[in-house]
Amino acid sequence: MNTETEQALLHHARNGNAEEVRQLLEIMERNEVIADINCKGRSKSNLGWTPLHLACYFGHRQVVQDLLKAGAEVNVLNDMGDTPLHRAAFTGRKQVSRCLLWGGFLRFQTTGISQRYCGLVSRQL
Repeated sequence: MNTETEQALLHHARNGNAEEVRQLLEIMERNEVIADINCKGRSKSNLGWTPLHLACYFGHRQVVQDLLKAGAEVNVLNDMGDTPLHRAAFTGRKQVSRCLLWGGFLRFQTTGISQRYCGLVSRQL
């Protein structure tokens, strides 16, 4: 069962509410609430999808970037076996797809290099 914070994260990711997503991620980082950034929705509108899947499908690039920076799993599968990249590509979200590809690539880099490239990627997208 999803916590109230996870439900809010799913809702705001789906609707592209970047500021609300950032606020939730900040309180999660400070451990003020216990929530899983890779939680899966349980309602009809988001069944089996993570916040990253929802943001990708609906093309909310800023939310995608914020979720990736906060540690969302770029290759997580939804209940149909799709990654967030599958959902972004399916809906033709080119900038979101690029962000996901760079996000996955950056996870393999060292921390200093990752931070430098992340800034470059953000400016290019």
